[in-house]
Amino acid sequence: MAKGKSSEEGGFDLDNLERIPRRPEPFFDEQDESVGLVRGMMSSGGIFQVAFLDTNQYGPHAMIVMLFAFAAVTGSILYLLSL
Repeated sequence: MAKGKSSEEGGFDLDNLERIPRRPEPFFDEQDESVGLVRGMMSSGGIFQVAFLDTNQYGPHAMIVMLFAFAAVTGSILYLLSL
């Protein structure tokens, strides 16, 4: 059974029933809808910060762009090593 502090009215204070305390919300820079995809990925500190720290709503797009970039670099290196 969950333990909570009793309030003055005789009931329980439901705010104290959480077992794991919530952490503060991280920084999130909401971009306007008129901002394009590339500009949205670059405007909040660059593609790495948007992808890894998810600083705005373009985080998943930035991760996919980075996936293609790293795959192209890896493929190029493997191709050059096979020559």
